[in-house]
Amino acid sequence: METNVVPVNLDENRVDRVLKEAVQNLHSVEGEMILDFSPARRIGTGELRALEEFVLRANEKTVKVALRGVNVNVYKVLKLAKLAQRFTFVG
Repeated sequence: METNVVPVNLDENRVDRVLKEAVQNLHSVEGEMILDFSPARRIGTGELRALEEFVLRANEKTVKVALRGVNVNVYKVLKLAKLAQRFTFVG
């Protein structure tokens, strides 16, 4: 199974663009894509919407999505937004 790692810079001005680029790359991915959330200290509604759209597109392509480096605060927001179950989490 092929795994692609996509670094995600959660600067509010870039997250939508980074995730849209990741959606464009989904056509070349088979298996799993890992989004690196190591730099993220928090996550807002814009990022949640972009993540939800990304995971919907990934599901359409049967690509599993893993989040790497998610801190507790980000995980709590994902859990409250009922998005946590859509991802796997890696160190």
